[in-house]
Amino acid sequence: MLSIKNLTIQYETKFAVRDLSLEVKPGKITGLIGPNGAGKSSLIKACVGIIETFNGSIEFNQLDIKNNRHHIKQICGYAPEDTVLLPYLKGQEFLELIGTLRGSSDLQNEIDAILEKMDLKEEAGELIINYSHGMRKKISIAASLLGNPEFLILDEALNGLDSLTLYYLKNHLSDLADQGKTILITSHILPLILDWCDPVVIINDGRIVKMFSQAEIKKDTQQTSFEEIFVKLVKKS
Repeated sequence: MLSIKNLTIQYETKFAVRDLSLEVKPGKITGLIGPNGAGKSSLIKACVGIIETFNGSIEFNQLDIKNNRHHIKQICGYAPEDTVLLPYLKGQEFLELIGTLRGSSDLQNEIDAILEKMDLKEEAGELIINYSHGMRKKISIAASLLGNPEFLILDEALNGLDSLTLYYLKNHLSDLADQGKTILITSHILPLILDWCDPVVIINDGRIVKMFSQAEIKKDTQQTSFEEIFVKLVKKS
């Protein structure tokens, strides 16, 4: 389980995250939504070790990230919104590099399986510099899946993916959740979060506004849309 307790992140005089606590449980795909500037990316960057200065605690299976950064990086796959790749490597070479760093035990078979799932087999031999925006997103997510990580965090990483890739990825993430993996997704694509995730967490101004189970969403949207519920909650917060 990913346990976030009383997390506060401050940039000079501005608070990005304010005393936030959240448990991201294994066996589920947890969705995190909120307007721009709500604190989602700051929260995620603290969870993956990019932001190191914060108050509160972040624990992966009761291991605090401040004291176990190397181990947590080994068990956590991460794909960000802004993909930072090595443009003069081929897609296959990039995955081989990442898989080697992550200590994958059956690397080539694992890469072949991921390339198949992400519909990347034909493009794996091309230089990344020639990839489209969507192709870069695919290779970034593929890299995050290498090494069979126990935790998977996708921060706005689904933007720009085609419908076929989203279909296969949704099924794959559902399989991983069924295996007991802990998965956290942030996205501005509200219908996608509603379709993929349970629970759905709304964040604004660095705080959790409300957490919904799928059962609660179904009940609350009998008379109105979730979009309207989301807007009302954000405006009140």
